[in-house]
Amino acid sequence: MPRRSGTQARSMLERVARAIAEADGGDFDAEPARYRRLAVAALGPLARPTAAMIDAAHEAVWFDAGWAIDSASDFRKAARAMIEAVLHGQEGKGREEPEP
Repeated sequence: MPRRSGTQARSMLERVARAIAEADGGDFDAEPARYRRLAVAALGPLARPTAAMIDAAHEAVWFDAGWAIDSASDFRKAARAMIEAVLHGQEGKGREEPEP
């Protein structure tokens, strides 16, 4: 697949590091090592997916009473579903619930 001129392929680590810098209001280019360390810390837990993440990935590739990841497209759907399960699980969190 040809690359578009002027674009540079970035690793997932760098993409996450840049997203963290942006969310932090920082400058990735000024402190790349710091933001890469934060990205490693953020991505590490994803190596041990939760049951909800696994269920979401399973649903993403479910078909014909069985499932398999037999193409890049299936894997992409499963990976996206896993991450979205985490993000949707955070909706509404952060609000303090009163103690009973």
